[in-house]
Amino acid sequence: MTGHRGPTRTRTPGSVLRMLGSVGASALLVTALVAVPAGAAPSTSAKAPLASDTGRSTDLTAAMAQAYRNTYPGLSADAAARAATVQSSGEQLKAELVKRADTFGGAWFDPFSATYQVAVTTATAEAEIATISRDLRVPVRTHRVTRTYAQLEQLAESLRTGTDAFSRAAAGLVGIDVETNQVVVAIPSRQRAALAGAVPAGVSLVDAQNRPFDLDVCNSRNDCNDSLRSGLVIRRSGGSCSAGFTARGSTGIRFLLTSGHCAGLNAAWSTGTTTPTTIGTMTDAIDSGVVDAGAIQVTNASYSADTVGRIYMHNMAGRFVGVNGAAPSMSFILQGETVCLAARIIDPANPGNPCGTITSVSDPNKRGMVRVGGYDACPGDSGGGWYWLSSSGSRWAYGLHSRSESGCNAAPNNSWFSPLPSFWTGLTYELG
Repeated sequence: MTGHRGPTRTRTPGSVLRMLGSVGASALLVTALVAVPAGAAPSTSAKAPLASDTGRSTDLTAAMAQAYRNTYPGLSADAAARAATVQSSGEQLKAELVKRADTFGGAWFDPFSATYQVAVTTATAEAEIATISRDLRVPVRTHRVTRTYAQLEQLAESLRTGTDAFSRAAAGLVGIDVETNQVVVAIPSRQRAALAGAVPAGVSLVDAQNRPFDLDVCNSRNDCNDSLRSGLVIRRSGGSCSAGFTARGSTGIRFLLTSGHCAGLNAAWSTGTTTPTTIGTMTDAIDSGVVDAGAIQVTNASYSADTVGRIYMHNMAGRFVGVNGAAPSMSFILQGETVCLAARIIDPANPGNPCGTITSVSDPNKRGMVRVGGYDACPGDSGGGWYWLSSSGSRWAYGLHSRSESGCNAAPNNSWFSPLPSFWTGLTYELG
């Protein structure tokens, strides 16, 4: 970006994709559980009931439970409901985990046992997590690992940007598996044998997938222009995408974030169709590695003076709910959590925001982006805001929608988003 001190991206490998916090565990150390298999396949049923955040507090647990059952068809209704309920204490737990980056090796939530799984590198960290677990009365199981999540991120970024033969073969398809505490590289099966001897320590190989996917850009939009909120359709000449979250740069300049692949760099973006309202100009866009993000500098006075972070919610007064927080680091975004998408949804029969379950925090087949099972986003959803839905009623900004399986709410049901901690440094996300 030029001409202002807004979002900036540090180019040093590993410094942008920074895990600022750690995992702590919450309540009881659990010794027995039914673990979700690594990379567990989400539901392939396109006709399962849509899990949807309607904004009503009475519907939260049901929406989260349905998202789990759509992602894991073998999960019972009772187990899904318990998994949803346990996450009401997740905010307190993860706030503690963010403080422990130096020993945090990754974490995930197991819906089958309704247990937080926390990987740490030292015995002292295990003892601290046991105490936190008892104090918060949240079920937690710890795992001793070799590498911190920060080290995994540094290794992953070095492979995405490296110039050696192995990095070139990876072609940017690099992710992280928190359950095995390894960086995972997706390589076409025909190349794997030749590379076996060159695999670095802490790295494992998987077969690269070649399924088609949509970038979810379209040429139509909804009509709403009274305030900026995650989930609105935004438009530039020649195309449209969805609005993500709003944030402030270090000098107080306001930005609306969307997907970087929506392009339109230096182009004016607007809301509304009946009476189009200019937002401002896209001043930066990145579509590389984990990051798929664009920043629109808000110059319209009616928008720039606002300070509230909103999520579009069709059935609520004013058609929005507030953003309660934003993920400060990757230690706050856990595999196994329920998340929902505020975007241009082509499903007028279901006006709420569709929900799914995080099945990977760093999918190697999609450049290390976060994968969501149980929902396949639609054309035009690119740039929309993915947020964690807690059964306490809180909604935390997690990332910007990037892509999904080919089609719209069709099998196999997978979507991917670029997580906020991977974006520009110096941004303060607006809350409501």
